Amino acid sequence: MDSFYQFMTLLMIIIAAYFTYMIINVYVTIYKTKKRDHSLKFALTNAGKVFYIVGSILHIVILIGCTILAILFAMKGKAVYYLNAVTAIALYSLIYSFQVANITLVGQKSMLVGRMLVDYRKMKKVDLNYHHELSFVYSQKSFKFSTRFVDIPVLRRAISRRS
Repeated sequence: MDSFYQFMTLLMIIIAAYFTYMIINVYVTIYKTKKRDHSLKFALTNAGKVFYIVGSILHIVILIGCTILAILFAMKGKAVYYLNAVTAIALYSLIYSFQVANITLVGQKSMLVGRMLVDYRKMKKVDLNYHHELSFVYSQKSFKFSTRFVDIPVLRRAISRRS
């Protein structure tokens, strides 16, 4: 049974590391793109801003707190508690990375959704429906993303200027 806990711990560490890397990668992409294009602004509602700020702080707290707990439980030899701490990190990183991938920034010529920079002039078949989704065709590929925390009037204005 001890080898099972070791295997699950290793699997959870890999999952947590991968999704934490994805979260950091999205934030670094946003930083670099905003540095290049100063017209990009966050298109988030107030609830979205609060959600992402609280989510980011909570991610840092869970990451640090559960890492400390995992180290303490590993030193005491309690494999089940160690696995629970690592699983908490992996689960929250997984959920939060899905939400961070939908952060939307709008600018004068382009829009950044997660890590994808989209030029308005090349967007085709744009559909902004009332089910909190935006779908469009860009470079012959169909894309769809959630607009749950996106400020819809700002997004509509940005898309309608795309001439």
